[in-house]
Amino acid sequence: MSAETNGSDATRAIEEVLAVFESLGYPRDVVTQWSIPAPDACDLVAQLRASLPPDRPARILEVGTFVGTSALVMLRTLPHAIVHTIDPNFPLQVEFDAMNCTFRDADLARRTQQIAAAAAEVLGVRDRLVLHAGGFAAEATFAGQDATVPAIGEQVIARHGPFDAVFVDGLHFEEVVLADLRLAATAVRAQAPILMHDVIGYWGSCVRRAVGRLLEQVPQFGFSHAPYADLYRSIGRLSTQPDEVLSPVARAARCFGEHAPRHAEYAARALAATFPSLAAHACDELSKALGNRIGAESGAPRCAVALGSLDEVAPAATDAALARIAAGCDVLVLGFTPPGEHGASGAWSRPLASRVARLDACGFDAYDLIVPFLEPFSYALGGGCILPAATTFLSTSVVAVRRGTAAAARVADRTPVTPSEARRIDDSRTQRCHERAMLARFRADCAYLSGQVQRVHADTDARGAENRRLQAELEGARTGLGAEVARLSSRLQHMLDWRMHVGPLHFWRRPKTRA
Repeated sequence: MSAETNGSDATRAIEEVLAVFESLGYPRDVVTQWSIPAPDACDLVAQLRASLPPDRPARILEVGTFVGTSALVMLRTLPHAIVHTIDPNFPLQVEFDAMNCTFRDADLARRTQQIAAAAAEVLGVRDRLVLHAGGFAAEATFAGQDATVPAIGEQVIARHGPFDAVFVDGLHFEEVVLADLRLAATAVRAQAPILMHDVIGYWGSCVRRAVGRLLEQVPQFGFSHAPYADLYRSIGRLSTQPDEVLSPVARAARCFGEHAPRHAEYAARALAATFPSLAAHACDELSKALGNRIGAESGAPRCAVALGSLDEVAPAATDAALARIAAGCDVLVLGFTPPGEHGASGAWSRPLASRVARLDACGFDAYDLIVPFLEPFSYALGGGCILPAATTFLSTSVVAVRRGTAAAARVADRTPVTPSEARRIDDSRTQRCHERAMLARFRADCAYLSGQVQRVHADTDARGAENRRLQAELEGARTGLGAEVARLSSRLQHMLDWRMHVGPLHFWRRPKTRA
């Protein structure tokens, strides 16, 4: 089924669901504050259709029912699916108080899953919706410590699993998301996906931090989501079958475009600030430009440049690949992209904390030297940035130095990156990328609106000129008409001033009336 069909199905389904909620007394403008947005519904349905087995009914586990919007969309678009969904199932009043929602014009004593069940009845999918009241992996809820619930995820998995897909859209605090993802990893069949909501946006930073920590602990998973430039698509996917990706060279061309040579130039400047001389060799095609810029000075510390290598290597083979790159070298220049962003990350992009830990095990300290040097040249508010940055591509490039070498003395006054610091780097740079995308969209919207305003002004000016022309014509017509009226009045008066006798055709002037 095409992406266009997926989109039309999901869009139609969410409209049907919203209409049903409205019929139950919950207005559309209120429900849309809770419901999954249409772009995310389309992506969710597309991901499920690509993953679910075609030859038998599929079981989907959802974490976070609320009033059932996403569960109902899945059931309406996937006619052979059964959705098991878990939620604390509080009265709507409790949820609204926690969200500071001011809407109070409906029955708020009803529990969230009661509303979901009522909507499912109207939509004809109640027999495929299985409701479970409780927490999934944690007792915590959005309503706070005074409103905890028992965690029932293990029991649900034991009784109804394994599942063909899991959709995690529960409490978005980092520790809870991490616990949910860990448990979800035990709930799915081999190669089945774990999908999640809000990996980009208001909650994106919390969710991605949890995903990064999961990938450190369960490295067999790959992670993917829409490009940051898409801005309003926030469905993420964890799977042991990573998405197909472009080659590192193709990704660089896509991300840097005509600025790719400039990136190599400025990265070489950053290295030269710390290491005046190096003997560099490129380990892959993407690294050649930077390797050539660094040069290979005789007697200098040996440096391996591997910008496009490790993100393409499966976790089980990473240590061996890193050992080959590091053999005989004191300095490594490694290019890493945070996992996730489609079109930027590699098939096996890992969190920076994982890379730092592996380098440490090989006797290397990691330093964040390149990206901070480049940041002034990619300043988001600057006009005509030297290195425009629209993605996370190579945003966690590091320089690794073998401990106890002469090269290590060059960085003795610098602090190596620890796994904890690496997590903060990944978090801040991915969030900054999202904010840059928001800024770019804002600028584009402002430019569009400015163009529209200018067009309206131009149209107004044109209409004003036409109005002035018509006014001048009207004034001219009025003047001409006045002159014609005056002429006719004079003629009529002239005619009245004369009398005519028809008999002998004799005319004489009418006597003037005396005052």
